[in-house]
Amino acid sequence: MSKELENKQLQQLDTLYEKAVTHINMARETIQRTVDTEMVKAYWMIGRDIVEEEQQGKSRAEYGSKLLTSLSARLNQKYKKGFSISTLRDARQFYLTYTDHAIQHAVRGESVKDKSFSSNLGWIHYRALMRVGHKSARQFYEVEAQSNNWSGRELERQIGSLLFERIARSKDQEELLQLALEGQEI
Repeated sequence: MSKELENKQLQQLDTLYEKAVTHINMARETIQRTVDTEMVKAYWMIGRDIVEEEQQGKSRAEYGSKLLTSLSARLNQKYKKGFSISTLRDARQFYLTYTDHAIQHAVRGESVKDKSFSSNLGWIHYRALMRVGHKSARQFYEVEAQSNNWSGRELERQIGSLLFERIARSKDQEELLQLALEGQEI
């Protein structure tokens, strides 16, 4: 086999390899986003069930902590991890914060329809967002996190830096927003 033919085959292999890696990585990212989106919906539904069924629509049941402790123990026994009492409290708060989202469980024979839980935002994003007290600020951070592909940590950093409040008070809102997105160069 000539050296030239061998180099051409090696280049073809390299090209094919790079394409395969790209396809695999894209599939994995899509799968991860899908899993994150479905878990966000699951946490919302768990929170809804805690509030609507177990608490008769009240934001807090009198027996809530015992209920969450027992539920946490049973879920962790079945799934091994991921359903601590604080996670269940977060799920409850998530539902209370996003009650305007209409998600029904397909297993119950209901259609699944969700009002704008973004596939770009995972549970870590929504946990940070639901801790923002004012709805307008929460909506601002949600839009910015989606449009700028902020990681959960970046979103937490922007919330912690009071970006919304600084922009609301700033005379040059565009410059401040650009600075927040790009960082300050020294």
